[in-house]
Parts: sequence; C-alpha cells; structure tokens
Amino acid sequence: MSYSTDLPPVTLLLQEVQTVTSAMRRNQRWASTSSSSYASSSSPSLRSHRLGRQGSVRSGSRRGARGSEGGVDEGDLMDGFVELRRTLSGVKDITALSPLDICAPFLALIRSPLTSGPITSLSLSSLNSIIISILPLYLTPSSLEITPLTPLQLSLTHITSALSQCRFPSSSPQQDELVLIKLLKVIDSLIAPIPVPTPTEGLKGIGNMLDHMGDESVCELLEVGLGMLARSRLGEGVRNSAQASVQGITRVCFVRLKVLRPEDVERLLGANEGVQPKKVINEESQEQVNEEKATAEEKDQVDGELQKEKETVDNREVDELKQEEKKTIEEKRAPVEPTPSLFTPYGLPTILELLRVLIALLNPNDQAHTDSMRLSALAILNTALEVGGSSLGNWPELREGVRDEGCRYLFQLTRSDSPSLLAQSLRTTSTLFSTLLPQLKLQLELFLSYLIDRLTHPNPSPIPPHLLGRSDPPSRPGTPSLAGGSTDGRATPVNGEKPPIDSPAPAATPRPLSLLPPVPNETKELMLDTLTQIALRPSFMVDCWVNFDCSTESEDIFERLMTFLTRGVYPSGPPKGDGSTNLFDGLDNTQLLSLEILLSFVSSMAERLDGSEEPWSPDYTGYELLTEQKSRKGVLLTGASLFNQKPKTGLAFLEREGIISPEAGGEGTEEDKKNLAIARFLRSSSRLDKKLVGEYISRPDQLGLLKAFIGLFDFKGKSIADAMRELLETFRLPGEAQPIARITETFAEHFFSFRPAEIVDQDAVYVLAYSVIMLNTDLHNPQNRKRMTIEDYKKNLRGVNGGKDFDPDYLASIHESIKKREIILPEEHAGQHGFEYAWKSLMQRSRTAGPMIICNTAVFDEAMFKLSWRPLISSFAYAFTTSAQDEHVIQKAITGFRQCASLAGHFKLLEVFDTIVQSLSSATGLLDETEDGYQMSNYPSVEKEGQTLTVSPLSIRFGQSYRSQLATVVLFTIANGNGSAIREGWLSIFEMFQTLFLHQLLPTPMLQMEDFLAGTTTIPMKASAPTSQPERRPEGGLLSTLSSYLLSPYGQSNEVLVMETSDEDVENTLVAVDCLSSCKLEELYAEILALNVEALLPALRAIRFLAESRTTAKLQARSEVRGETGSPVLVRFEGQLPYDPACVFHLEMMVSLASRSKENIAETWPIIFEYISSLLSSAQSYSVLLIERAVVGLLRLCLIVSENPDLRDQLYIALDVLRSLPSTVLNSVSEQLMAGVARILEKDKSVVSSQTEWNLVIALFRATVAHPEASKVTLQIVQKMASSSGSSGEEESGPGLTNDNYSGTVALLDEFATAAGAAAANRSQQNRRSASHQNQNTSLGPTVERGLTALDSLYELRNVIPGLIANSGLGEHEAFNTFWLPPLLVIGKQCINGCSQIRQRAISYLQRLLLSTQLLSSNISSEILLIIFDKILFPVLDELLKSSQTAQSQTQYREMAETRLKACTLLCKIFLQYVIKLVEYGNPKVVEGLWVGVLDKLERFMRGERDLMNEASESLKNVVLVMHSSNLLVPPSAPGTEDTRTPEQRELWDKSVERIERVLPGFLNEAIPPPPPAPAPVLQTQQPSEGQA
Repeated sequence: MSYSTDLPPVTLLLQEVQTVTSAMRRNQRWASTSSSSYASSSSPSLRSHRLGRQGSVRSGSRRGARGSEGGVDEGDLMDGFVELRRTLSGVKDITALSPLDICAPFLALIRSPLTSGPITSLSLSSLNSIIISILPLYLTPSSLEITPLTPLQLSLTHITSALSQCRFPSSSPQQDELVLIKLLKVIDSLIAPIPVPTPTEGLKGIGNMLDHMGDESVCELLEVGLGMLARSRLGEGVRNSAQASVQGITRVCFVRLKVLRPEDVERLLGANEGVQPKKVINEESQEQVNEEKATAEEKDQVDGELQKEKETVDNREVDELKQEEKKTIEEKRAPVEPTPSLFTPYGLPTILELLRVLIALLNPNDQAHTDSMRLSALAILNTALEVGGSSLGNWPELREGVRDEGCRYLFQLTRSDSPSLLAQSLRTTSTLFSTLLPQLKLQLELFLSYLIDRLTHPNPSPIPPHLLGRSDPPSRPGTPSLAGGSTDGRATPVNGEKPPIDSPAPAATPRPLSLLPPVPNETKELMLDTLTQIALRPSFMVDCWVNFDCSTESEDIFERLMTFLTRGVYPSGPPKGDGSTNLFDGLDNTQLLSLEILLSFVSSMAERLDGSEEPWSPDYTGYELLTEQKSRKGVLLTGASLFNQKPKTGLAFLEREGIISPEAGGEGTEEDKKNLAIARFLRSSSRLDKKLVGEYISRPDQLGLLKAFIGLFDFKGKSIADAMRELLETFRLPGEAQPIARITETFAEHFFSFRPAEIVDQDAVYVLAYSVIMLNTDLHNPQNRKRMTIEDYKKNLRGVNGGKDFDPDYLASIHESIKKREIILPEEHAGQHGFEYAWKSLMQRSRTAGPMIICNTAVFDEAMFKLSWRPLISSFAYAFTTSAQDEHVIQKAITGFRQCASLAGHFKLLEVFDTIVQSLSSATGLLDETEDGYQMSNYPSVEKEGQTLTVSPLSIRFGQSYRSQLATVVLFTIANGNGSAIREGWLSIFEMFQTLFLHQLLPTPMLQMEDFLAGTTTIPMKASAPTSQPERRPEGGLLSTLSSYLLSPYGQSNEVLVMETSDEDVENTLVAVDCLSSCKLEELYAEILALNVEALLPALRAIRFLAESRTTAKLQARSEVRGETGSPVLVRFEGQLPYDPACVFHLEMMVSLASRSKENIAETWPIIFEYISSLLSSAQSYSVLLIERAVVGLLRLCLIVSENPDLRDQLYIALDVLRSLPSTVLNSVSEQLMAGVARILEKDKSVVSSQTEWNLVIALFRATVAHPEASKVTLQIVQKMASSSGSSGEEESGPGLTNDNYSGTVALLDEFATAAGAAAANRSQQNRRSASHQNQNTSLGPTVERGLTALDSLYELRNVIPGLIANSGLGEHEAFNTFWLPPLLVIGKQCINGCSQIRQRAISYLQRLLLSTQLLSSNISSEILLIIFDKILFPVLDELLKSSQTAQSQTQYREMAETRLKACTLLCKIFLQYVIKLVEYGNPKVVEGLWVGVLDKLERFMRGERDLMNEASESLKNVVLVMHSSNLLVPPSAPGTEDTRTPEQRELWDKSVERIERVLPGFLNEAIPPPPPAPAPVLQTQQPSEGQA
C-alpha cells in the first residue's frame, strides 16, 4: 500500500514542524512531570543480546543533540526545529536534504524523558507522516547483499533507536495509551507494503522500510512491541495493537526467510564480523529479563501513584528524570565513533532471536511471565509458522529450538486450564504440525498419544460389542507426558499420562489419567478440532501407519486413533440418572468431529484408489520392510507383555520367534552368544519393565547375562559419574543389597578395563561406584535436609584408591556432576524432573529416528482398511441412525458407506459388504419389525400419473423419510454389482424384498412365478374361496388350480378398507415408488439370479430362513403348548394357516435361483428340498395355493436334478414325498403334479428305469385318475407309453413300455376304465333322483371318455407285447402271464363295468385281442388256452351273470342283457377259434373240459332268457358243427348199428346233450341230424334224448 499526497513535501514538513512547535510553546510544564519509559519495558530483552549502538547512532546528528551541559531546557529541543525551518527555506527538492536531518528534531523530542505525552504524541504523528510521505522518496532498490550505507538506511537506524527509547512523563493511563498507540502506528507504517524501485528500470515492486534495516533495528522494533505486551497494566486495546505490530514484523521477517539461502547467510555473517561482532544468543539472558521485569513492575507502581496525585509533583522523581537526561546528553557528547560505511540487511539473526524470545515466553514454569504474555507469544509464533514454518525446517539453528524447547513448552500449555490459552496453544500446535511435520516425527507421536489418553473417557457409555473386541497393547514404548504427577510411585513424567521413553508401565499398572477429572466438553471440542486440522492432510493416516505402527519403537498410533475416533462417534460419559444411555440423543460437536476425521480417512483411501496416490520414494525405507516390521512388532509386543509378567517366559517366546537370535559368526561359546543376544535385546527394547530387567540380570544364575549386558557399554574417556548415569538409565537397581553388589562388581570390572587414569585398581572402582549411588541419593532426596558436602565426600573415600586417596579434583568433579545432574533411575522420578528426563530421551531418539516419512501412497491402504473397516462402518451406521434430521451428516455417512464398499470390492473383503448391508438395512425402515411379521392387508389403491399405487402406512412413512430413502438407494446401489461378495447380508436384503412385496412396491418382474400349465403368471396377493368344480369341464383348456384364486387383492374383497388416503399420502407413496425405481431392483434381481455358488448358497439360506419363519416356525409355535408342569408338549395342530403371499414369494425366489444355476444344483438342492419337504409333510396345515407352488417348485427342481445322474436318487426321494401327500391334497395339486411329472418323463425317457422307481411314478399317476384335468395329462402319458416300447430304439418324446413299468401301466389303465364306470353309476344315480332325468344330456362325460381311451390303449398293447416278450427272454408260459394276461384280465374286468359304453368296448376289444394275430401267431399251448378261459372268459361271464341279477332299473337290465349276449357270442367265437388249436394239439381231454365249461356258462346265461337263447343259438350251432366236423362231438350211431365212438366221444356227447337240451331242446338234433334209417336205434337214441329233455 502506498501513500501519496498532492501537497509538496516541503510544505508538509513545515506544517508538521509548526504543529509540534506550537504545541510546545503552549505547554509551560511539559518538562516538570515524572517520566515513564514505556517502550523499554521488560520482556525477554532483545536489547540484552544486541551489540551496543555505535556512537554515531546514539548521538544522532549534531543538530538534534545540541544542549547545555548544565541541564536540559525547552530551548534545547526547540533549536532543532528552528534550524530545520531555516534549512527548509529555499529548498525546492526535499531529497537534497538528508533524511536524518529531517527526522532529527522529532526523534530528539521522542527520546526526551521531559517531553509530555501530548507533545510526544504529536511528534510521533509527524514522524509517521514523514515515514509515509517523505522517506519513500529516498528509496533505492533493496538487496540481500552488503551494500554501502544509504542516507535512508542511516535515518531508519536512528528512527528505530528513538522508538525504542521513547520516554515521556505519565499523565493519565488513557493519555499514555494514546501515545503508545501513536508509536505503534509509526511501527505499522514502517512495515506497511509500499511501492519500491527494482533493479529493472521503470519497474516497481512491493516492499517496506524493513528491507532497509539491519538486524539490530528490526530487533529494536520487536523489543518495543514485546515491551508493551509485557505491561499487564496497559489496556487490552494497546496490547492487542502491539501484538498486531509484532505479528506484522514477524510476517515480514518470515517472508524473507523463504528467499534466504544458506550461502547468503554465511556471506552476510562473514562480512558482518569485519564490521561488528556477530550477535550471540546468551542462555543466561533470562536473569536479565527477570530483572527488567521487576524494574518495570516498580515503574508501573510509581506511575499509578502519579496518577492518583496529579497536583503534587514528586521532586525526587523529577530529579531522577533530569539526571537521566543529563546522562544522555553526556553520552551524546562522548567521542563520536566513525559511522560504518557498509549496510548489512536483517536476516537469520533476527529470526533466530525472535524465536528464542517467543519460545522463552512460552515456558510454563517461568513465573515471571503471565498468561497474557504467553497468549501473545503463541499468536506471534503461530504467525511465524503460518508464514514460514516450512522454510524454518530448512535451517537447523531455527529448527532445533522449535523441536526441543518450543514443542516441550507448547505441549505443556495444551494442558492449561485457561480456555483462551488452551485454544491458542492448540491452534499453534496445529500450525506447527501442518508446516513443520517432517522434522517432528516423535513430537507428533507424543501429542497424538496425549490427546487420545486425555480424551478417552474413563466411564464410556456402552457401545456395540465389536468395538470392544480389540484392546490396546499391554505395553507401548514410552513417550514423555505433557504433565507431571504420579500415583503409583513409578516413573511417570509430569501428570503421568505417558511413561518415560525407556520405561513403559507394565500391563497391570493403572493409568493415572483415569484419576483426572473428565475433560470439559469445550476443551474436548477444541482438542478434537485440532486433531481434525492435523488430520486434514490426505496422507495423515498413512503417515501414522508408516512412521509409528510399522516401527517397533513407537506406539500403534493408527490403531489407537481408529479405536479412539470410532469410539468417539458414540456418546461418552456414564449413563443418565434414569439409567438410560445417550446412544440415540443425536450427535454433538465432538462426535461430529470424530466422524469427520474418519470420513476424511476413508475419503483419502478412496481417492488414492482412483489414482491420486503418490509414488513411493526410493529414498524411503522399502514398504516391504515396513510391512515386515509391522509383523515383527506384533511378536515383539507379545514377547514384551510376557516378559513383564514373567521374564523367563517372555525371553523363551522371543527366542522361539527369532526376535532374540545369537549371531552365527560370533565369538565365544553358544551360551555366551545367547547371553549377548539377550543383553542386546534388554538394552534396546523400550517396552520392558525396567524394574524386572534389573531384577532379572542381577539374579545369581544370570551372571553371564549381566556381564554381557554391562559389556555393551563403552566407558572410554568417561568419568565414573557419567558411566554410572549411562548404565543406570537402562534398568532400575533392585532393592536388595546382594543384587546391587553383583551389578556394582561387574560394572567395576568392566569400567576398570578401560584403564581410567585416576583409579588404581578394580576394588577402587567398586567402592567409587557405590559412593556415586549413595551421593546421588543424598543430594537429591527431598527428605534429606543435610546434604553431603564435597569435604564430606572426600572424607568418606579416604584411602580406598589402592590404599591412597583419590585426586581431590577428580572427586570434586564427580560431586559437581551429581549435584548438577541427578542420575534419574527409570520409573523412579515423577513431576517436572521426570518429564525433563523423558523429554531428553525423546530428543535423543529423535536424532536417530530420522525425518518423518510423508507419502500419500496406497501401498498400505489394504492393511489399514482390513484393520479398521468394522468399527468404521459401525460408526458410520450409528451416525446415520441418530442423525435423522441432519441431512449433512446423513450425506456424509452415506458417502462413507459407498467409499467403504468401493475399497472392500478392491481389496476383496467380502465381510465388509455384509456389514454395510446390515448397517444400512436398519435405517431403511423396510425391515420387518412387527412381532408376527407383516401381513397382507387390504390397502387402498389409486391411479396416479398413469400408474396404480397401493397406499399403505409403510409407503407413506418411507416417502416421508429422507434418511430411509437415502439408505435404501445406497444399500441397493452397493449391492447391485457386488452381489457375489454378499454373504450374511442377504437376510436383510430379502427381508426388505419381502416387505416391499407385501406392500406391492416391488417391480413386476420380481412378482412372477413359473407354472407348468399357465406359463409365467403373477403371484396372487389374496386367495378367495375355491368354487365348486363340476364333473364336466370344457374340453381343450388347461386350467390350473390357480384359476380358483384371484389375483385381485382389493377389487373383490368384502373387507373394510383399513385406511383412508389423502393427497399427501398419495404424494408420499409416489415419492416412495420413485425412490425404489432409482434403486434398480430389477437389475439387482437379475444379478441375484446369476450369483456364483459361494454367494448363492447364503442367499438361499437367507430366503429359507424367512420362509420358515412364516410357515414351519408358525406351525411349530401353534403346535407347542405348555403342559401342567410347564414343559413344552407337542400336540398336533388342527386347522390351516391362512394364505400368505410372502411364502409363495420366498418359494418362487428360491426355486428361480436354483433353476438359473443348474450347474450348482447339487449344492442348492438340499437347502430347498428340506424346506419343501417340511411343507409337504404338513400339507393340510397350509394354504392349497402354497402347497401347489411347493409341488411345482419341487418338480421344477426335479427337472434339473434329472439331468444329473449322480442326483437321481434325490429325484426318487422327491417323488416319494409327493406320493406321500394326503389324497385330498394330491387331488388339489394333481394337475400341476402331472404336468411336472410329464415334463420329467418327456425330458429323459431313461430317468425312470427300475421297477421301484416306476412304482413311485405310477403311484402318482393313480392319485390323479379321479381329477378331471390331471387325469388328462396322466392318460396322455400312458397312451404314449402304451403305444411304444422303451426298447424299440425309436425316438419318442417320452418313456415307453418296459418290463419294469408294464404291469403298473396296465393297472393304471384299468383304474381309468374303472373310474369311468364309477362316474357313470354316479350320474345314473343323479338322473334317477332328478325329476327331469329324461331330459338329461346323454353325451359321454370326460371320465367315460378317458375310460374308453384307456381301453383303447389296452387294446393297442397287442402291438407292443411281442417286442416286450422278445426282449424279456422269458419262456412262453411266463411271458404270457407277464405281458398278455394283465391286459386281458383288465379288459375282461371292464366287460362288467357299470358304464355300458365301457362294457361294450371292452367285450369288443377282448374278442379282438383273443382273436388277434399277435396272440394267435405264436404256438399257444393248451395251458395258455385253458388260462384264457379259466381266468378271463369264464370269470367275465360269471360276473355278468351276477350284475344282471343286481340291475337296479329296466334300462340297466336291458343293457346288461345285451352285454351278456355279446359275451356269450364272444365265448362261442373264442372257443370256436381255439378248439381247432386244441384239436391240433391232440389233447381231447382239454377240449372236453373246455366244452363242458362253455356249455355250463351258456346254460346259465340262456336259462329263462328267450331273447338271449335265440341270439346265442346261432353261435352255439356254429360251435357244435365245428366240434362235429372235428370229430369231437359225434352223435350216436343209427339205432341198430354199432356205436363206433370212443368212450371220450360218447362222454362228451352225453354231457353236451345234457346241458344243451335243458335250455334248447332239440338243438343238437337240429344241428347234427341223427344218422338214418334204423328206427329202433333211432328210437333208442331218441329215448335218452327225451329223457334228457
């Protein structure tokens, strides 16, 4: 910023002179009041470390320093202005004057302690105007080089000197503060940016007056500002202005630090040595600071007294002021040293001095500094770090101060009880780590450990168990605590939050932090906010992992942070007074901050996954080695824990794990090598209990280990005090005398091996070592009031150095060393001493730990994510659940879920998806939270925007909840594409599907079910009562049992609507539908159908679990009651569970999943079959529709199983389950059952091969015979089988007849025919009961038609049987009994069927079969012929006779008579046909027997039936003629002639005459006329005939 004015500079200067001099003339008493030196008050003095000012600087110009020797009067200060006015007269170009001459009168007035406050204020204002408007005219290009001193630079040197020496009498606090504000305004003008010339002609740059000052001048300005900050009595406004000025100077200085180069600094300092000595920063300056502070306090007190007594002037104080002024004049008159001709710009010395003072001000143990001073110092240091923190790390001389004392004081201030001091210290800490992190590796570890320990609540609220599953390691490497105090007597620096660096507390030691009061919420929020700022860097967690968790000497900071932050998302503190917790009270600021850090961590990993990672630098330790160190660290932690419990056990474990391993090429015995390896471990490990270490190595049996341990130390050139200090820092001395003696003796032997010059023998070392231990205790024991003097110490050691005394100076040096530096034993000291010791150890470690590795790499992301994903997701879920109204948190948590899913997919962590799904599902509001599960209700439906909406309470609630919608979208988005990774999460997903299904919010493709008859249909939501089915059904339609269930849940229901809808409800439902549409559930379902087997099986188990909860579990619950004793008693459940569409939904989904994954049927079959079989075992307790769908599903699976020969046995088990269904259930599902079985048989005709298997199938067929529709399918299957042979070699669409299924097929056809008779009888009975039965439809019913078809199939078997016989290899008789006899028996049986059409066709087919060429083509034996008559024809006639006697109507009687006639005709024809065969066989006995049997049957039929006798006589006549022509039935010879018949012929004739003549007298004579002409014989032959008649 530049200030310009149109007023000529000379005029401006004259005006300023006029203003000041006129004020001086008006004030007559300005030199008579007491003075106050405000600008030179005490803070840690910058001046104390500056060189004395050169004489020319202190004297000023000769014009401005003129005064009388005898004293100071007003004229001395006025002369400068008078001379300046004279000089300005006639001057046109102000630059012709020296800027020092212009400023000198004003500077002299400012320096004068007699100048009053108002006049000093005017002088400062005028000086400010000169700086702004006139001094820029003298500007030259600035440079970092050493250049000749310019007038401007000389004048600025005088200005800064005058400002630092500004003094004026105190008038009132308000007036004094105004003067100081003017002074600060001058400083602000000096640092204000202005246009400056550059080496390039005509080009301006931006700079300030500080560019033309040296180190001393800048330090003077800083001293002025810091001096005001040290004045606690000054108003807050002045101190704030002073702080702003110092911050401005600091900002300018650290901007310059960015452009400084080491070679520039060396050149400047080297040249400065030739002109003036280099500035030295004294360590003893603090005493001077304290003295100046005391002086300032005294002056403040005097100023207060002057303020109270304004009218009384203290002559003593005036005299003092005059004496001081006189002294100043005398200094001015001293010989003037030559003015240096060269100018050195300020640089590193100024910055170094500034940092030293700021750090000194932060010391919390220095009581000379107030909290307000520390506040200001923190703000200034923060400014320095903000501007040039990164550059500061490049300078070792600057860096070391910040790393050591700066961090030490700063960390202690973060424990301040002052809110303002705490806030500022935390802010500065954040800036420090943000800018200087590479150099603060161990400091960051300390600070993070402190924050975690301090903010962890001692009594947290209960949280989910998985966050409690992991405990911190029992011991971690110690780091210095930020406060002192001890509770257990162990070494715990400051307040014991952390053990010393080399002395971790054992696992059993209680942490003193638990005794501290809980952190206030404001403090906790500040600390977490600081942690958030530090963790904003994308690589923060990676840095923690690499630098700490992978280091065996550091804590697991990443793991602790994860535990702390994830726990921090949950509420802290004990339960409320009423016993409830804070778990669902929403997130407060601290919880939100923890969540923010976790989200930042996950986001960083996701960004690195997308390609934003940085390559791993080759300068870093190889990441493979770091990973190995991480694994080694786990072993080391376990071993250290075991050691701290029992040293021997721990060492044995570490030896087994290879942590302690002797060197292969080492010297000595194996025992020596082992002791050396153990000793190295004990000395180097910081995780061991130092007390146990001391006790273990001092045991009598570990003398070799003790020697090896002490032998590791190099004491060359060290005094015994330093040697003992080094040794005793590694373990704690035991309390017993003997172990101490062993340690001391071993130490003496080793120390004497270095041949110390002052010690004669080893015994002297032993005594001296003991004396050092006792001296250390004596000098530093707070309870010891009388300390051992040097003389006492010398006296105690007389004559022990080989009989002589030690060198007095040697003993004195030992005494002085112990006195100044206590030997601090591990785990012994607490408080500030302990902290200082621990901090020193940390700094020693930091020198070897190397810089912090900072790399935003993704190399370690998998390991970090594996370790933290579970608590991360749990925390996100909790935040999401409890922030129902906070959309920002909801969005953030959802982003976290998505990113975790992406990371899990990349790292192949399947469990993550399950956890995400389970976490989000509870927030969707779609899980079934009712006790008995969601039930289908009669919700209203409305038309909106061209779609039908079902308005339910759930759809309304879901449409109102932004959180539920967002959780649902994210859940299904994550699941979509990652289905193969989900395992346990399927239960939640399918439960949500179930809820959406019951509320009709699922897309249509997910509502479909496959059907054998109707194809693909939609799952019905409600079932209506099944309507009665007439026996006669329209032909040609395949109607499923589903036709009796309505797919209209509302339209035809008589239930009252459970709710009324409003426009708002409809709108919310529409929102719900739109949200679910965006979830792409169809795509997810398609992915589910294509799952691999690893994900498919858990999905099926999840669906089965849901299905069982609504079916078998309910049934079991209803079946289980309590007995008298209270124990459960199982009773059979009576009744039926209502129809539940969700059960069908589950069943269809399971079957669809298995059907789409045929290659995995061996794994999926047991899951589904067990469920379906459990349903079918209690089929009568469930809805018919559910059982039908179970049957269909089972058969669909059987279709797939049939393709796998290894699973054929499962197919038969399934068929057996179906066969075992109750008849009523079988009848209701038989249509689908037969359709499914038909598919199975058509798909592979070899699927059923054995008789046992065919028996199962045919048993199912039989169960469907009575079903009007299923029987059609069954009959079709049997028809195909009957018309083809399974071994014919032809390609049929289904199985053919085989030896295994032949008998069953025939029996099945018999049942069809028999069922037709039953149906006919039933209809006949109905017709008789009906008054109008004459008008009944006489057309055949479908059952009769199926019976006729069955007969047709039986008849067609004639074409198949020969092939079956040929393939069977059976003998003739056995083959006939196996293949021909069953169909003949069945057809013969149907000849007496109650249905006339069946009877007639059966008789016709029986005749055709018995006369068929297939049967007669083979040489039928007489035995077979006898079987035909005895087992087929004769029983048929017998049954027909019985049925005619039981005819219930005239019509039925006539029909039966007609059947008997046909039967008689059939009998005659068959006998006629077969008798020839029998004759050919030459077996008259067989013929005779059959003929007699035929006549007996005919006799019974024709007795009393005249119509039958007339019709049957013709057939009988033909038989008789054939018998006669065959010479079987021979009438007697003519009377009088010899009877030439054989006895058999006579017997047969006699039997025939006997039977025929009873019903047809004279028939035989008519059919076979007797031989002529002998009457006697004729009479003789006629007599018996008459007798028979």
